[in-house]
Amino acid sequence: MHLDLFTLGVIGLAVGATISLSFTLLGLVLRGLPALRIWAAAFWIITLAGLAQGLDERETFLSAIVGNVLIAIANAAMLMGIAVHVRYALRWRWPLLLSGVFLVMQVAFLLAPPGQRVEALAFGGRSVVWDAWMIWVLLRRAPRDLRVSCVFTALVFGSDAVFYAMRSIVMVAPATTSQVLLATQLVTANYLFAIFCTFLVSTGFTLMLAERLTLDLRSMARTDGLTGLRNRNAVIDDGRQAVAACRAQGRTSSVLLLDLDRFKAVNDSWGHAAGDEVLRHFVKIVHAVQLPDGALLGRYGGEEFLLVLPGIDAAQAIVAAEEVRSRLAAAPAAHGELRIAVTTSIGVAGGAGLDINSLITAADAALYRAKHHGRNRVEWAGFREAQTAAV
Repeated sequence: MHLDLFTLGVIGLAVGATISLSFTLLGLVLRGLPALRIWAAAFWIITLAGLAQGLDERETFLSAIVGNVLIAIANAAMLMGIAVHVRYALRWRWPLLLSGVFLVMQVAFLLAPPGQRVEALAFGGRSVVWDAWMIWVLLRRAPRDLRVSCVFTALVFGSDAVFYAMRSIVMVAPATTSQVLLATQLVTANYLFAIFCTFLVSTGFTLMLAERLTLDLRSMARTDGLTGLRNRNAVIDDGRQAVAACRAQGRTSSVLLLDLDRFKAVNDSWGHAAGDEVLRHFVKIVHAVQLPDGALLGRYGGEEFLLVLPGIDAAQAIVAAEEVRSRLAAAPAAHGELRIAVTTSIGVAGGAGLDINSLITAADAALYRAKHHGRNRVEWAGFREAQTAAV
């Protein structure tokens, strides 16, 4: 079956409109993915570019300027969508500046048409530059957890770069200018590849979105929504692995169990919004302390927090606990115009050869003593007490 350029153009427009509509509808449902909206806009712009070029087969202002500028803007949008998706800080001005450079080049070509070789090299060069930039962001700036989908998408853009580089090489060959049939075949191949590549790019972007959603869901399952810390299960699981690694090396570890004193009275007196602010204030105080490398902080319960210090002995842990306690006592939490005094009781446990459960049990006993002896104090479980908890 023979496909003329008009038929290929109609197919391309149908494909572009379908993909654009799909991404737009996904964007209405998945509102927490800004890259999705940017990519939807990019596909719509590409579809408009194809329409402009299809309506102007003589390559005058509509296709040469409007069409090519829209393609450049679409590439810029795809690049920015990738940067937003992998959370790489790329400013819009740089892709738009490159689009402006290509616009000036295209206007110059329209006013003073160059030879076929120059135009072919410029056309291929634009595609290769955009592809190379997107591949660099995908491979060099993507987090490890998003690498699978980013590598696939990079391969798609790599194949696009190879195609347009090969097309330019064929177009600048001396024999090509005299072979009208070959030139027509190249244009046809360009349409077919553009349609196929659009499918692959949309597939790559969909995989990237799916991988991001999976990663975010896993993170949400491990994160406390109010404080942004690890939740109880996450801090215990991570702490278990860290403490076990230290035990295998014969190193000691410590844990701190921290409880905000009389927290219920804060909720009862000023409301739960004030209580939430107190919790966030406490987290800021802990983060302000110079904690050892590898420290793991998580929300253990309502107003209880667990701090795991792998490789840190009890003496150092007590120093850290006392610093947290004193800083919190000296810095009331702000809630509007209110200044709410907050203190904490801390139980510390440490010792070599103990697992995370034994350390937490011993620290809990020490925390109970701290609260029983008047609150706003640090109590240490002691090595022997911690060993008893392990039995």
